[in-house]
Amino acid sequence: MAATEISPAESTPPFAGGWLVHSKLLLVVAIWGLGWTAGREVATGMPEAFAAWLRYAMAVPLFFIWIIWKEGDLSQKATGKRLFVPRGEDFKDIAIMAVFATVLYQLFFMHGMARTAAGDASVIITFNPGFTSLIAILLIGRRMTSRLAIGLLLGLAGVAIVTGWSPNTDIPAEQRILGDILIMFAAASWALSTIIMKRILERNPSESRLAVTPLSIIVWTSFLGWLMLTPFALYDLWVVGSEAMPNRAEFLWLAYLAIFSTMLSYVWFADGVDKIGPTAAATYVYLVPFFGILSGWLLLSESIGWSLAVGLGLILVGVRMAQSESNEALEDSNAVSLG
Repeated sequence: MAATEISPAESTPPFAGGWLVHSKLLLVVAIWGLGWTAGREVATGMPEAFAAWLRYAMAVPLFFIWIIWKEGDLSQKATGKRLFVPRGEDFKDIAIMAVFATVLYQLFFMHGMARTAAGDASVIITFNPGFTSLIAILLIGRRMTSRLAIGLLLGLAGVAIVTGWSPNTDIPAEQRILGDILIMFAAASWALSTIIMKRILERNPSESRLAVTPLSIIVWTSFLGWLMLTPFALYDLWVVGSEAMPNRAEFLWLAYLAIFSTMLSYVWFADGVDKIGPTAAATYVYLVPFFGILSGWLLLSESIGWSLAVGLGLILVGVRMAQSESNEALEDSNAVSLG
């Protein structure tokens, strides 16, 4: 789960940085694509909130190990920066982010994946930057222009096509449509959190001695969100009992989501942003739906049809129009990423 600000005017050469960086970025989007299949497998076999809690129970310790190694004592000696521990306004904003980026996103994601196809969801979540632009208009006064409006309408039309004409007709329509709506709520939750992240980063400029990075914000957001998920997980355990515990396959999929799709992929993606710039790195995010559709077809026997191709095309065109006009961030998330 990540939030990376993209400037359309950035001029970093698209293949700068060497083959290793680009290979890792390609692997990242493949991991994120497979994450949608993993989410479907977990959500259909376990109580949703408990599954989300277990995922973060695995991911949060790994995040802290990484950030202490990466931005802790050794890094401080080299850079003179202090490890970021949120306080005051930063803590307040990160707590709000935890509600949206972890608690609501994960609950919407898990409940959505229990009801819709992995391929459908991986396409719909691609509209996430469109939600960011729309929320920026509503909350921070960004100006609505005709180009932005057309981009948002095209993206929403793509979402409607995927939802209304999905090839995965083996899932009952009412169930699948509800799942798609929940995935859209997940995308909107993540988009709102990225605007809050931007506020935190602007409050703590990079030249300050406090090492406030997107990675450090995500670590603390994940930790607080994991704590907030605990009551929901306990309720699942109370209702379902011992049957809530994952079987071997579900545990392995959860471990995949925690270790690869959450922690490792974000670290690699952040490294790619550092090496080649956010715009060049973000172009890889557009490949996530292809891996999501492919993994759903190979592992879950999901269907591939014209609506996924047309819907994805409209969403990508609409998102690019909205981004170029609004100069908003492209969120690889999770969301696009997370599954």
